[in-house]
Amino acid sequence: MATVFLSCGQRKGEREIAGQIQQMVQNEFKMGCYNAESIQGFDDVMSITKNLSKADYYLFIDFKRERAPDDLEISVFTHQEFALARAWGITEMIAFQEKGLKSHGMLSYLLVHPIEFTRARLVELVREEIRRKGWNNNYSRNLVVFKIEASASDRLISFSDHTGQSLERVWFLWVRNHREDRPAYDTVAILHSITNEATGEKTRCLDSSYLKWAGQMGFHKTIFPQDWAAFSAFAIRVGQPGVFLHSAADVQRQPIIN
Repeated sequence: MATVFLSCGQRKGEREIAGQIQQMVQNEFKMGCYNAESIQGFDDVMSITKNLSKADYYLFIDFKRERAPDDLEISVFTHQEFALARAWGITEMIAFQEKGLKSHGMLSYLLVHPIEFTRARLVELVREEIRRKGWNNNYSRNLVVFKIEASASDRLISFSDHTGQSLERVWFLWVRNHREDRPAYDTVAILHSITNEATGEKTRCLDSSYLKWAGQMGFHKTIFPQDWAAFSAFAIRVGQPGVFLHSAADVQRQPIIN
Protein backbone atom coordinates (compact mmCIF):
# COMPACT_ATOMS: atom_id res chain seq x y z
CA MET A 1 0.00 0.00 0.00
CA ALA A 2 1.32 3.41 -0.96
CA THR A 3 2.08 5.91 1.82
CA VAL A 4 1.64 9.68 1.68
CA PHE A 5 3.87 11.82 3.90
CA LEU A 6 1.83 14.83 4.97
CA SER A 7 4.18 17.72 5.72
CA CYS A 8 2.57 20.75 7.34
CA GLY A 9 2.53 22.87 10.47
CA GLN A 10 1.00 21.58 13.69
CA ARG A 11 -0.16 24.73 15.44
CA LYS A 12 -3.77 25.27 16.46
CA GLY A 13 -5.88 25.54 13.31
CA GLU A 14 -3.21 23.82 11.20
CA ARG A 15 -3.37 20.57 13.18
CA GLU A 16 -7.14 20.21 12.74
CA ILE A 17 -6.96 20.67 8.96
CA ALA A 18 -4.07 18.19 8.76
CA GLY A 19 -6.21 15.61 10.55
CA GLN A 20 -9.04 16.12 8.04
CA ILE A 21 -6.61 15.65 5.13
CA GLN A 22 -5.17 12.51 6.72
CA GLN A 23 -8.62 10.97 7.14
CA MET A 24 -9.57 11.88 3.56
CA VAL A 25 -6.43 10.27 2.11
CA GLN A 26 -6.92 7.09 4.15
CA ASN A 27 -10.68 6.71 3.71
CA GLU A 28 -11.23 7.92 0.13
CA PHE A 29 -7.98 6.92 -1.58
CA LYS A 30 -7.14 3.90 0.63
CA MET A 31 -3.54 5.01 1.04
CA GLY A 32 -1.50 5.24 4.20
CA CYS A 33 -0.89 8.77 5.43
CA TYR A 34 1.82 9.74 7.91
CA ASN A 35 1.01 12.94 9.80
CA ALA A 36 3.39 13.97 12.59
CA GLU A 37 0.96 15.51 15.05
CA SER A 38 3.61 16.68 17.49
CA ILE A 39 7.34 16.83 18.00
CA GLN A 40 8.45 16.21 21.56
CA GLY A 41 12.05 15.07 21.41
CA PHE A 42 14.83 13.28 19.58
CA ASP A 43 12.95 9.98 19.15
CA ASP A 44 9.98 11.77 17.57
CA VAL A 45 12.23 13.58 15.09
CA MET A 46 13.92 10.31 14.15
CA SER A 47 10.51 8.71 13.59
CA ILE A 48 9.60 11.55 11.23
CA THR A 49 12.77 11.18 9.16
CA LYS A 50 12.36 7.38 9.06
CA ASN A 51 8.80 7.64 7.73
CA LEU A 52 9.79 10.35 5.27
CA SER A 53 12.62 8.23 3.85
CA LYS A 54 10.17 5.37 3.15
CA ALA A 55 7.27 7.44 1.84
CA ASP A 56 5.99 7.03 -1.74
CA TYR A 57 4.19 10.36 -2.08
CA TYR A 58 4.94 13.75 -0.50
CA LEU A 59 2.25 16.33 0.26
CA PHE A 60 3.61 19.77 1.26
CA ILE A 61 1.30 22.37 2.82
CA ASP A 62 2.79 25.79 3.57
CA PHE A 63 0.55 27.53 6.12
CA LYS A 64 0.85 31.29 6.67
CA ARG A 65 1.37 32.28 10.29
CA GLU A 66 1.00 35.58 12.06
CA ARG A 67 4.39 37.25 12.37
CA ALA A 68 5.70 37.57 15.90
CA PRO A 69 8.99 38.91 17.28
CA ASP A 70 11.82 36.42 16.74
CA ASP A 71 9.48 34.13 14.81
CA LEU A 72 8.78 33.29 11.16
CA GLU A 73 5.52 33.18 9.26
CA ILE A 74 6.18 29.58 8.19
CA SER A 75 6.81 26.20 9.82
CA VAL A 76 10.59 25.66 9.72
CA PHE A 77 10.14 21.92 10.32
CA THR A 78 7.92 21.67 7.24
CA HIS A 79 10.54 23.33 5.03
CA GLN A 80 13.25 21.05 6.43
CA GLU A 81 11.10 18.04 5.54
CA PHE A 82 10.64 19.44 2.04
CA ALA A 83 14.42 19.70 1.61
CA LEU A 84 14.89 16.10 2.80
CA ALA A 85 12.16 14.84 0.47
CA ARG A 86 13.95 16.44 -2.48
CA ALA A 87 17.32 15.08 -1.37
CA TRP A 88 15.93 11.56 -0.94
CA GLY A 89 14.56 11.48 -4.45
CA ILE A 90 10.81 11.65 -3.88
CA THR A 91 9.48 12.72 -7.26
CA GLU A 92 5.72 12.42 -6.68
CA MET A 93 5.13 15.67 -4.81
CA ILE A 94 2.24 18.14 -4.50
CA ALA A 95 2.86 21.53 -2.90
CA PHE A 96 0.27 23.97 -1.54
CA GLN A 97 0.89 27.50 -0.29
CA GLU A 98 -1.56 29.61 1.68
CA LYS A 99 -2.81 32.77 -0.02
CA GLY A 100 -0.71 35.82 0.86
CA LEU A 101 2.41 33.86 1.81
CA LYS A 102 5.67 34.48 -0.04
CA SER A 103 8.00 31.59 -0.89
CA HIS A 104 10.79 30.96 1.61
CA GLY A 105 13.81 28.67 1.68
CA MET A 106 14.12 26.16 -1.16
CA LEU A 107 10.73 27.18 -2.52
CA SER A 108 12.34 30.47 -3.55
CA TYR A 109 14.81 28.69 -5.83
CA LEU A 110 13.00 25.60 -7.11
CA LEU A 111 10.39 25.52 -9.86
CA VAL A 112 7.78 23.98 -7.55
CA HIS A 113 4.86 26.30 -8.39
CA PRO A 114 2.83 25.62 -5.24
CA ILE A 115 -0.95 25.70 -5.53
CA GLU A 116 -2.47 28.69 -3.71
CA PHE A 117 -5.16 27.88 -1.15
CA THR A 118 -7.46 29.29 1.48
CA ARG A 119 -8.06 27.20 4.58
CA ALA A 120 -11.79 26.85 3.87
CA ARG A 121 -11.09 25.04 0.57
CA LEU A 122 -7.82 23.27 1.33
CA VAL A 123 -9.20 19.76 1.89
CA GLU A 124 -11.18 19.89 -1.36
CA LEU A 125 -8.15 21.23 -3.28
CA VAL A 126 -5.99 18.39 -1.96
CA ARG A 127 -8.65 15.86 -2.98
CA GLU A 128 -8.89 17.33 -6.51
CA GLU A 129 -5.12 17.43 -7.00
CA ILE A 130 -4.58 13.84 -5.79
CA ARG A 131 -7.19 12.70 -8.32
CA ARG A 132 -5.67 14.81 -11.08
CA LYS A 133 -2.18 13.43 -10.41
CA GLY A 134 -3.49 9.86 -10.30
CA TRP A 135 -2.04 8.97 -6.92
CA ASN A 136 -3.15 5.47 -5.94
CA ASN A 137 -2.45 2.78 -3.38
CA ASN A 138 -0.73 0.45 -5.87
CA TYR A 139 2.24 2.76 -6.45
CA SER A 140 5.54 2.41 -4.64
CA ARG A 141 8.97 3.95 -5.07
CA ASN A 142 10.48 1.08 -3.08
CA LEU A 143 10.24 -2.64 -3.89
CA VAL A 144 7.60 -3.68 -6.45
CA VAL A 145 6.81 -7.06 -7.98
CA PHE A 146 6.46 -6.31 -11.69
CA LYS A 147 6.10 -9.69 -13.41
CA ILE A 148 5.78 -13.43 -12.95
CA GLU A 149 7.60 -15.63 -15.45
CA ALA A 150 7.82 -19.42 -15.84
CA SER A 151 10.86 -21.33 -17.02
CA ALA A 152 10.56 -22.85 -20.51
CA SER A 153 8.09 -25.74 -20.66
CA ASP A 154 10.37 -27.76 -22.95
CA ARG A 155 13.52 -27.28 -20.82
CA LEU A 156 12.99 -28.60 -17.32
CA ILE A 157 15.33 -27.48 -14.54
CA SER A 158 17.34 -29.96 -12.50
CA PHE A 159 17.07 -28.47 -9.02
CA SER A 160 18.91 -29.63 -5.92
CA ASP A 161 19.29 -28.22 -2.42
CA HIS A 162 19.71 -29.41 1.16
CA THR A 163 16.48 -31.45 0.91
CA GLY A 164 17.24 -33.41 -2.27
CA GLN A 165 17.02 -33.25 -6.06
CA SER A 166 14.15 -32.98 -8.54
CA LEU A 167 13.29 -32.16 -12.16
CA GLU A 168 11.04 -29.10 -12.28
CA ARG A 169 9.38 -26.22 -14.05
CA VAL A 170 9.80 -23.09 -11.92
CA TRP A 171 7.80 -19.82 -11.74
CA PHE A 172 9.82 -16.70 -10.86
CA LEU A 173 8.63 -13.41 -9.38
CA TRP A 174 10.62 -10.35 -10.47
CA VAL A 175 11.14 -7.52 -7.99
CA ARG A 176 12.34 -4.01 -8.88
CA ASN A 177 13.91 -1.49 -6.52
CA HIS A 178 12.46 1.84 -7.64
CA ARG A 179 14.69 3.84 -5.32
CA GLU A 180 17.42 6.00 -6.85
CA ASP A 181 19.22 6.71 -3.59
CA ARG A 182 19.64 3.43 -1.68
CA PRO A 183 19.96 -0.34 -2.17
CA ALA A 184 17.48 -2.77 -0.62
CA TYR A 185 19.86 -4.70 1.63
CA ASP A 186 19.16 -8.28 2.80
CA THR A 187 15.86 -8.53 0.95
CA VAL A 188 13.91 -11.70 1.76
CA ALA A 189 10.69 -13.19 0.40
CA ILE A 190 8.15 -15.51 2.02
CA LEU A 191 4.81 -16.94 0.98
CA HIS A 192 2.38 -15.56 3.54
CA SER A 193 -0.91 -17.13 2.45
CA ILE A 194 -2.73 -18.92 -0.37
CA THR A 195 -6.13 -17.88 -1.73
CA ASN A 196 -8.51 -20.25 -3.50
CA GLU A 197 -9.85 -18.14 -6.37
CA ALA A 198 -12.93 -20.35 -6.75
CA THR A 199 -14.07 -20.01 -3.13
CA GLY A 200 -12.18 -16.93 -1.91
CA GLU A 201 -10.88 -18.94 1.04
CA LYS A 202 -7.46 -17.82 2.32
CA THR A 203 -5.13 -20.08 4.30
CA ARG A 204 -1.79 -19.38 5.91
CA CYS A 205 1.13 -21.16 4.28
CA LEU A 206 2.60 -23.84 6.56
CA ASP A 207 6.08 -23.10 5.20
CA SER A 208 6.80 -19.45 5.99
CA SER A 209 10.60 -19.71 5.71
CA TYR A 210 12.60 -17.65 3.21
CA LEU A 211 12.34 -18.38 -0.52
CA LYS A 212 15.41 -18.81 -2.72
CA TRP A 213 16.64 -16.05 -5.02
CA ALA A 214 17.28 -17.20 -8.58
CA GLY A 215 20.81 -17.69 -9.80
CA GLN A 216 22.49 -17.69 -6.39
CA MET A 217 22.95 -19.81 -3.31
CA GLY A 218 21.12 -18.27 -0.39
CA PHE A 219 17.94 -16.58 0.70
CA HIS A 220 19.07 -12.94 1.15
CA LYS A 221 19.55 -10.52 -1.74
CA THR A 222 20.77 -6.93 -2.14
CA ILE A 223 18.83 -5.18 -4.91
CA PHE A 224 20.65 -2.05 -6.00
CA PRO A 225 18.94 1.24 -6.95
CA GLN A 226 16.92 0.97 -10.18
CA ASP A 227 17.86 -2.74 -10.42
CA TRP A 228 15.82 -5.93 -10.17
CA ALA A 229 16.05 -9.57 -9.11
CA ALA A 230 13.90 -12.71 -9.25
CA PHE A 231 13.10 -15.33 -6.64
CA SER A 232 11.60 -18.79 -7.05
CA ALA A 233 7.92 -18.37 -6.27
CA PHE A 234 6.95 -22.02 -6.70
CA ALA A 235 7.67 -25.12 -8.78
CA ILE A 236 5.95 -28.16 -10.28
CA ARG A 237 7.94 -31.40 -10.19
CA VAL A 238 8.13 -34.33 -12.55
CA GLY A 239 6.59 -37.43 -10.95
CA GLN A 240 5.43 -35.61 -7.78
CA PRO A 241 1.94 -34.09 -7.79
CA GLY A 242 1.42 -30.68 -6.25
CA VAL A 243 3.07 -27.27 -6.02
CA PHE A 244 6.40 -26.95 -4.17
CA LEU A 245 8.53 -24.15 -2.72
CA HIS A 246 12.30 -23.58 -2.86
CA SER A 247 12.55 -22.49 0.75
CA ALA A 248 15.04 -22.52 3.59
CA ALA A 249 12.97 -25.04 5.59
CA ASP A 250 15.23 -27.93 6.59
CA VAL A 251 12.60 -30.65 6.28
CA GLN A 252 11.42 -33.06 3.60
CA ARG A 253 9.58 -31.03 0.94
CA GLN A 254 5.80 -31.28 1.02
CA PRO A 255 3.49 -29.66 -1.58
CA ILE A 256 1.83 -26.43 -0.46
CA ILE A 257 -1.06 -27.16 -2.88
CA ASN A 258 -2.11 -30.73 -3.67
